Amino acid sequence: MTSDSNAHNYVWEDDAFWDRVHEDNEFWDRWSKNIFERILVKPMKKPLTAPWDLAISDSDMEKLKAGFRPRNLDDKYAFLIEDENGNISIHITRHYAHEEEYILHVALKPSNDNSASAKIHSITWEGELAGVKDDVEKAKERIMTLARVIPYCDFENAPATV
Repeated sequence: MTSDSNAHNYVWEDDAFWDRVHEDNEFWDRWSKNIFERILVKPMKKPLTAPWDLAISDSDMEKLKAGFRPRNLDDKYAFLIEDENGNISIHITRHYAHEEEYILHVALKPSNDNSASAKIHSITWEGELAGVKDDVEKAKERIMTLARVIPYCDFENAPATV
C-alpha cells in the first residue's frame, strides 16, 4: 500500500509544511506503520543500481517488512516499506536529514516455491554519499551492516563481509 503524494499539498520549502504534517492524523497512522512516503524523503542525487540476488530467510523478511522508525536523534536511520502491488522496496533513509541512501528491491517467493522467503534482486544507492563515491561492494557492505544492526537481520546466506 502506498500513498498518493499528490493527495497532500506538502512542499519541503513551505514554512507551514510541518504544521500541516503534525495536524494530519492519517499521516501519523501511516508513520506508525513504517510506510515510505516519497514526499517526506529527499531523493537521491546520483542513484546507482546493481543486481544482487541475495536470498532472505522468512525471519529476516519479517524483520525487514516490519521496518523501523527512529525514536530519537540517536537513531540515525529509518527502514521504510513501499509495497506497490506486491513489489516491495525497503528504503533506508538518514533520519535527521530525511535523505534516502539505499533501496533494497525485494522479490517475494511464489507460493509454490520451497526456497528462501524472498530475494533482494537489486539495490539502489546514493552514488556520491557525502562526497564519497561508493562502488557496489561498499554499498552492499553498508547495507548488510545497517540491516544487521537496526532490524537485527541475520542474513545467514550472505558472507560475513560482502
